[in-house]
Amino acid sequence: MTPKTDLRQGGCLCGAVRYEINIDRHRTGNCHCRDCQKNSGGAFMPFTSVDRGQFRWLSEPHGEGRASEAAIRRFCEKCGTPMTWEGRDYPNRISVSTGTLDDVSGVEISYEIYTRSRWPGIQPVPGVRQYEADGGE
Repeated sequence: MTPKTDLRQGGCLCGAVRYEINIDRHRTGNCHCRDCQKNSGGAFMPFTSVDRGQFRWLSEPHGEGRASEAAIRRFCEKCGTPMTWEGRDYPNRISVSTGTLDDVSGVEISYEIYTRSRWPGIQPVPGVRQYEADGGE
């Protein structure tokens, strides 16, 4: 049986960083943790997670940051776009900033994590799992 593919591309604001991702069997969710709020400058950050074998850099980012030992965040050094979150506890998965996908059609939010840090006035996404902390992979 041939694996299903839903091959997409994405990249940063200035175009220096590009990637290809197969979003078949993806998990997309909103993270409301304080790290993501500070990293994105917004109320939450949507991520799309896939197995590492479903992702490849076409042109890699050179920016790398660590707010803690939990993860590496990669970003474009030229324009600052947050690109990925790579968790220490999830070595076989990679999470891309969903907003960097060129085409987000059909990408649905299926969970929200760290809702204990949700900004007042931001309502839960109706019908999706809500986790006060990490929802796990």
